Amino acid sequence: MNLLPNNWTYAKINDLISNEGIFVDGDWIESKDQDPKGKVRLIQLADIGDGIFRDRSNRYLTKEKSVELGCTYLKKQDILVARLPEPLGRACIFPLNNSQKHITAVDICVIRPENKYVNIKYLLFLINSPIIRIEIDKSKSGTTRKRISRKNFAKIDFPIAPMHEQNRIVEKIEELFSDLDKAIEDLKKTQEQLKIYRQAVLKAAFEGKLTEKWREQNNIELSFEEVSLIDIADIILGQSPPSSTYNTNRVGLPFYQGKKEFGDLYPTPEKYCSEPKKIAESNDILISVRAPVGPTNFCKEKSCIGRGLAAIRAKEEIKIFYLFYYLRYFVFNLIEKSTGTTFNAISKDTLEGFKVSLFSLQEQQQIINEIESRLSVCNKLEETIKEGSEKIKYLRQSILKKAFEGKLVKQDPNDEPAEKLLERIKQEKEKFEPNNKKRKKR
Repeated sequence: MNLLPNNWTYAKINDLISNEGIFVDGDWIESKDQDPKGKVRLIQLADIGDGIFRDRSNRYLTKEKSVELGCTYLKKQDILVARLPEPLGRACIFPLNNSQKHITAVDICVIRPENKYVNIKYLLFLINSPIIRIEIDKSKSGTTRKRISRKNFAKIDFPIAPMHEQNRIVEKIEELFSDLDKAIEDLKKTQEQLKIYRQAVLKAAFEGKLTEKWREQNNIELSFEEVSLIDIADIILGQSPPSSTYNTNRVGLPFYQGKKEFGDLYPTPEKYCSEPKKIAESNDILISVRAPVGPTNFCKEKSCIGRGLAAIRAKEEIKIFYLFYYLRYFVFNLIEKSTGTTFNAISKDTLEGFKVSLFSLQEQQQIINEIESRLSVCNKLEETIKEGSEKIKYLRQSILKKAFEGKLVKQDPNDEPAEKLLERIKQEKEKFEPNNKKRKKR
């Protein structure tokens, strides 16, 4: 156990819960208990972010059913802790008011301390800190999907600062996190601007604007023809082989079913197929033809493709990278022509009839060069943005670690020791217990 700063102490969650507080699991709600017309909302794991409430769930039950099941209604400022990943033990403060009743699922535990005994945000930041995450990881259990039980969570020792120092720590964390949030916002804006710039580059390329100087230097007139995709490429629609031929043992060919396996340029196989029906060759363009329509990748090696994909194999009239960038820019034309009730898809006829502006092979290569010289700058900037985002994540964790080691703000020897704070909670419980027993006997 680490050495604590002066006036700090260790406490378990139950030590911080006064008579007005709770530390309980959420309620066991089955599908049959739910009612979309109900007025009691069920808060689920999807709602619990790492420090933020995501507000995503849309499940309800009636008030009568919640009473019948003896559900615990949430209150604003409750701390919700996810007992399942990812990440395991992430926590947020419940921000909604009580104008509508809310309960939560059994894989979330509810902590309701009182602000007069512990700063709620201090406890939230502490639960989400690397100090407690390490302890949660040590206490997890399960075979296929690791979880932390409330029983094990209750055994963890939390470093508790004096109340005034808790307030100072929270104030400093929020100040530093505000700066980091601003930095993240700036990175996201830059990322959005890069997306717009990429599209602008492709638009200018296929309008012939990026090669204007090249044409002037070579005394070439702007000239292109509009052709159908089927005239310049072979199109192979995917077909799903029997599921019995799928495997993860690398037997047969890599098997791609749709966008799920796509990366920036190349897909990553999750499955293999021993008896492929439709095959894409190395350097074919893979295009998603259903749910969603349009995303593209290059096929790295001979592979099996399922019905969610088509392979496009360029003929001699067109350069493969020219067609690849063209499809990436004009994907909206395919999306507009997609059909379907459950999910959108494009037919073979639509794909074959897709119109392509065909420049000379010489100009196609020049267009590719112009595009790639500009996009390479974008790629470097995006890598910088990614590195910046990772550094900010690290800084958040570093701030939290420092805070709960007592190194973020100065200690004040005049602060009431945390032990006295815990003693008051204990005394209140002891006073309350006899009264509670008397009430139960009546």
